[in-house]
Amino acid sequence: MHQSRLAGLVALVVGGGSGIGEETARVIAANGGKVIVADNRKAAADDVAAAIVAAGGKAIPVAMDVASQADINAAVSTAVAVYGQLDIVVNAAAIVKAAPLETCDLEDWRLSFRVNVEGAIMLARSCLPTLRNSAHASIVHIASLSGIGAYPNGGAYGVTKAALIALTKTMAMEWVKYGIRVNVVSPGTVETPLMRAVLSPDDIEQRGPHSDAAARTAVGACGYDRLSRLADGVLRDRPEPQLRRRSLSGADGAELQRGSVTQLCVT
Repeated sequence: MHQSRLAGLVALVVGGGSGIGEETARVIAANGGKVIVADNRKAAADDVAAAIVAAGGKAIPVAMDVASQADINAAVSTAVAVYGQLDIVVNAAAIVKAAPLETCDLEDWRLSFRVNVEGAIMLARSCLPTLRNSAHASIVHIASLSGIGAYPNGGAYGVTKAALIALTKTMAMEWVKYGIRVNVVSPGTVETPLMRAVLSPDDIEQRGPHSDAAARTAVGACGYDRLSRLADGVLRDRPEPQLRRRSLSGADGAELQRGSVTQLCVT
């Protein structure tokens, strides 16, 4: 456990019960932050928070469905009641309902937008009044390379991630007046429980960092063993060189700063 610029800051990590969200919660706590681990699976949030505390960090679990405004409001209220502030919001919650476009269930399509897009704006708006009181306010959305290119047979997933990237652009530009930094991280294929649930081992290998598919993309893909580097990149003002920065406004090499609209593409 070592202290850093995150010391004393409070972070709400949504989708913190596994995968990218879990690793991000661990990195925040390892760097001195206080974490609210939010997940729709309370047992998973409990386990992650307990592991953080056992390692010497500070964390509490909360049950939260990002598609529920009541759950979101309750999680934000808990953060303020327990820690007295909120400085960082990481939205790593998502669902994948994989299917070809011609056969995908429209209810699954609507649910994907409800969780992956509407959930993001409901979360951000609920956190906004508290974040405005922070001198270190930051919102990070976890999108995907499928929101930049394409995710064939992925149903609405890639479409929702493209919408999340667009939402981040708008949010960053509108909320710079409040001193809030809003960014998006777009990983390639990361071997998380979510991906293992929708992709076969062969599919994951084919999409991995050494695959032909990765070679055809601008930034490649990311494997599970790189989760810690990805999570660290979520929280850096100046990411590692391997975390390529692509400004969504078109300027290469833009730094992550308040009011910037920058996308981290993980290689």
